[in-house]
Amino acid sequence: MTNAARGLIRMTAVTTVTNIVSSISEPIFDVLYLPEIQGRCWGSPFSWLVTYALDFETRLFNPFSRTRIPLPSLSTIAEEEDCSPGELFEYSLRKLILCTSPEESDCIVLANTSDGWFFAKPSDEAWTLIGLSDHNDLDDAIYFKGNFYGRLHTGEIVLWEATHPKVVEFAPPPPDLRYFYPGIIINYLFDLGGNLCIACRHVDTYYVTVGFVIFKLDMDTKSWEKIYSLGDRSLFLGNCSTSAIAAAHYPGCKPNCIYFSDDSPLLGPTTRLDVGIYDCQNLKLEKQREIVIFVSE
Repeated sequence: MTNAARGLIRMTAVTTVTNIVSSISEPIFDVLYLPEIQGRCWGSPFSWLVTYALDFETRLFNPFSRTRIPLPSLSTIAEEEDCSPGELFEYSLRKLILCTSPEESDCIVLANTSDGWFFAKPSDEAWTLIGLSDHNDLDDAIYFKGNFYGRLHTGEIVLWEATHPKVVEFAPPPPDLRYFYPGIIINYLFDLGGNLCIACRHVDTYYVTVGFVIFKLDMDTKSWEKIYSLGDRSLFLGNCSTSAIAAAHYPGCKPNCIYFSDDSPLLGPTTRLDVGIYDCQNLKLEKQREIVIFVSE
């Protein structure tokens, strides 16, 4: 398995009962036969997957060593949302985000559902609800320098500690792009060289990506700066963990580019997906002509 193939875990992983098939660039691809996964899974920056199985149990899974680490049952979230585990599986759960490596003592997973955000550690017995009012749900969240940061629907950046899930306001919204770019903006928080940044994905009314704008937050002044380069990094985002990696460590990755996958919570067996590469230097968008997301026997 090549380094580039391992880097695929940083993007998105969509499974059926038997197979994952992914590609970050046309000449490089690998097929992983993973019968251990029975349901849905999400990629991470740590070469681990977060899985939600047909038995409604969540686990951390390393597709290379096949190591599995159990997480608290999502039945605790289903009870919180007053729905059955099956309904949570089919409709409510949007994504699971692995914030830190399972090899670390502070390994934390975030769960994004239609009714709120939760977090848990592998040693926990239940998921903890993040204290947000209904009208101020989070668009995205990140574990950054020992704390959680999230972006509210209203645009503000909020902060909370893992040991005390009370949310406090931290920074004002980035510039409102809706006045400059008609359509829909999807926001992704990420760590770029120790800086908290947000990638604003501009999609048209057909939910097709047409471009990106990136802002960096000054943690002291709480002000935003528009940046035009990722430097030697490649940014991976979609319905998974958002992460910036050193492109030189992964043959086939292009520096200063955004690799994006479809942001839909559930993907079917189709090649018509919003997947591609955005070059931040020349502002060009390269859509994949045909991406095979999964194959079932």
